Amino acid sequence: MTPQRRSLPLLPDIPGLYGCIVFVTLFIFDGGKVLQDGDTFWHIKAGMTMLDQGSLLTQDIFSHTVSGIPWTAHEWLAEVIMAGLHRMAGLQGVALFYFLIAALSFWLLFRLARHLTNEWLALLWVSMAFAFSMTHLLARPHIFSWLFGVCTLALLQHGGRRRLLLPPLIALWANLHGGFILGLALQAIFIGGAILDTISQQGLSQWRTAFKSQKFALIILLASLVASGLNPFGYHLLIFPFLVTKTVFTTGIGEWLAPDMQKEIFFRFYLLMVIFLVSLPRLQINWTNRLLLIFWVNASLAHGRYISMAAVFLVPLLAQIGNQLLSKLSFGNKTPSTNNLHLSPYSGIIATTGIFILLFAASNFQSPLRPFMTAIISVNAENHPIAAVKYLNSTPLPGKMFNKYGWGGYLIYALEPSQSVFIDGRADMYGEDLFEEYGKVVAIDKGIDTILKKHEVNWVIYPHDTPLVRYLLAGNSWSQIYQDEEASVLLRKPSPLP
Repeated sequence: MTPQRRSLPLLPDIPGLYGCIVFVTLFIFDGGKVLQDGDTFWHIKAGMTMLDQGSLLTQDIFSHTVSGIPWTAHEWLAEVIMAGLHRMAGLQGVALFYFLIAALSFWLLFRLARHLTNEWLALLWVSMAFAFSMTHLLARPHIFSWLFGVCTLALLQHGGRRRLLLPPLIALWANLHGGFILGLALQAIFIGGAILDTISQQGLSQWRTAFKSQKFALIILLASLVASGLNPFGYHLLIFPFLVTKTVFTTGIGEWLAPDMQKEIFFRFYLLMVIFLVSLPRLQINWTNRLLLIFWVNASLAHGRYISMAAVFLVPLLAQIGNQLLSKLSFGNKTPSTNNLHLSPYSGIIATTGIFILLFAASNFQSPLRPFMTAIISVNAENHPIAAVKYLNSTPLPGKMFNKYGWGGYLIYALEPSQSVFIDGRADMYGEDLFEEYGKVVAIDKGIDTILKKHEVNWVIYPHDTPLVRYLLAGNSWSQIYQDEEASVLLRKPSPLP
């Protein structure tokens, strides 16, 4: 006799509760880190400009080095959303929104994992993915790719006519972040995996049958490819994400560097664990999961920013392996997990959204709780030249600046009146030549003075205790007019009269 299930429709199920815990955890423990990246600030400023102008930005207006050149604002919709949130609740509102997107991502990931194994193993793998995600959890548009990527993964796992949702998903994703390429790649991996599974089971002679079996999936992939062009920049976005993977950028931008496995010790052990698990005998690992493993191990070893995503997208593989091991050890196979308690699949995420709305309201500029919110979600002086910007706002300097790459976004956002920067996080727009020039100045390479004169640099804002500042002060051309614990401001001395 089947046991009767008790119904408690108001209590959240485990995935819903987990999503709520993720949001609260991020608010309490990540508030001081989520705004540490300078790109957040130029994204907001770009969105504000587009809202004020009522049109897209199609050329650079924030720098003096490449002013007026074409710029592909490929994250325009995310930037407009960020600007709108900022106008209502400041930086804290923007951070809370991305906490909500992350919470939705892990709620959906938990639901997916629970269909593949029991809730305890789902909790283990999803929590591990959440821990690694903290390495790159910033208030930036790439968080949309977490949510849309997991949505794509879930639709592909379920299969059938749910895949019809993929083209509109890709169309929206392409206007939010360049990671929409991942959505196309995931579809290709699932198609390739299914074809290889058929061939491995029925022989190479059945390759025609294998391809025919994926006819619907191939049509959906083609429709998704067409849908990706439904953005202001068209199909140019298909090649745009690869522009920032050129060697000059991947060797000079921290998040694009290959991870140092001496420092990333936990991720190293994670990879060793995955390799050990997939090498166990008598496990049934399909070709889709094998391709996903190859794809994400390669991505995470090539660029440190993909460590967070690799752990997320390998959850289905680990869930299925864990479930097989439990079955072989006679602990029971629970796919999907079952219990005698019927809980609500939606109340948890409704509660999470409710908490977000309350905290967002508390962050509003008119709220008496705003000082509390700004203390919890703060802009850290260790990452941004806050005090130096206050000085510059009170004493604007004439001429053009040279600035630290990572400070460019904050300077675009915080300087009033606005002043053009030398460089900021839009490396793809600045191009290889200027990025190389910036690197030569920072490294005090031959020709540093020529580069600064070429760009008519009249003042410099840079971390104070660095070789560049000491080099400039050692000569007779620069004087230090401001210094704090983080930054120095140097002004070029007037040329002596003949």
